[in-house]
Amino acid sequence: MKAASIGGDALALILGIAAWFSVHIVGDLYISEIILLPLLPILILVHPRRIFRPGLRVVLALAGIWFFGQWMTDLYRSTEIIDSLRTYANIGFFVIDLVGLAVLLGENTRRQAVFISGFAFGALLAVRYQPSIWIDSDPWKFGYAFGVNLTAILVICYFYSRRLYAIVGLLLAGMMAVNLFMNYRSPVLIFMVTTVLILPVIPEQVGRLRLLPHARSSMRIVVLAAIALSAGFAASGLVHYATSAGLINSEAQAKNESQSETGVGMLIGGRPEILVSARAVWDSPILGHGAGAKDYKYIEMLNDLEAQFGTPLDLQDIEEEKQGLIPTHSHLMDAWVKAGILGGIFWAYVWWMALKAVFRVGIQRHALVPVYTFMLVELLWDILFSPFGGARRTTDALAIVIILSLVESTTIGLERMKRQRRVEWRRGPHRGGFAPSSPNACSVISNILTDSITD
Repeated sequence: MKAASIGGDALALILGIAAWFSVHIVGDLYISEIILLPLLPILILVHPRRIFRPGLRVVLALAGIWFFGQWMTDLYRSTEIIDSLRTYANIGFFVIDLVGLAVLLGENTRRQAVFISGFAFGALLAVRYQPSIWIDSDPWKFGYAFGVNLTAILVICYFYSRRLYAIVGLLLAGMMAVNLFMNYRSPVLIFMVTTVLILPVIPEQVGRLRLLPHARSSMRIVVLAAIALSAGFAASGLVHYATSAGLINSEAQAKNESQSETGVGMLIGGRPEILVSARAVWDSPILGHGAGAKDYKYIEMLNDLEAQFGTPLDLQDIEEEKQGLIPTHSHLMDAWVKAGILGGIFWAYVWWMALKAVFRVGIQRHALVPVYTFMLVELLWDILFSPFGGARRTTDALAIVIILSLVESTTIGLERMKRQRRVEWRRGPHRGGFAPSSPNACSVISNILTDSITD
């Protein structure tokens, strides 16, 4: 292995670990970003073509539009400079993370695995040396869960690469059970959807009877979407069963029962901020409310919803905690509330790209398919239901790099297959017989994609 390749792998490992440790300068600035900032021009000079990839250009252009929308909104709203700087830094360092990882990792699956391994290890180290301020309230959710879940999915990749699907299924089921008993509900959903997308839960065909549509057909996507939705409902059913059967602690049981009786379901009942932010977007859909958007009427609205849902909190406590900030609890809604529709467009586009990539990853058969699927499903969830910022800048940047690799490699694979079929067509039939039959489309795509993304 060349020295430059070893150096790149070492840098990927260091960045992955350092992505969880921060210093406070206006906002939280992560060590990985401090390292990456001066190295970024060098990385771009070494691999200039990687930054001009078509998919990355579109994402960066939309990120620039998001930043412009934020600047225009802050100018119109006369936002305090400290709030503006904090939000500009959040967007700016996210773009730095994205460009840096796109150039450093590219389509090098080995280096992606090295980075993800460092990222998982760093998450576990951070629990000990720089824990979250909320870790005492839920040590699993705000501490160990991310590192353990990501480490487990990397172990699953090992068995998946050897087609030991029974072991893969058992490990996925085990991780679902761990998160279920810890009442960390979103990973239960993510593991469940990952399971049905990467494992052959429905065979392609039985004898001559085809059960699944062909891989290139639109009906295949419809079927996969139906399976994924069914998995989501199954995950919800598991949570309800664990709650009613008393498999979780009494505090978590009371929380789940209260949220499930809200009339809007456990999903929204546990995130009333989504309803509040939707109202904030409705009140100012084009321009937004500005960086550090503050308006106590939305805090009062959140308090009213909490009381309506049977989980009343003291209004004064909420006001002190939120400091007037409009509650969002969503990548999409946070950007839309702060920057207006231009911020919303960015995350809506990324969500759509992630959705397409999730269904394309199903025809991949290399070792990292489980972690790809897990991170993409998690990104789909986070854009809708999780706040943006902090270490999620790195998580989201990595997921977008994975999306670009999947989408571009699939496009290249399909073009190669079309060229191959055109060559076979031009050859025409052999004298005295028929032209050789073209290979099965699914096997051709799988082979081409494996060749195009493996370093």
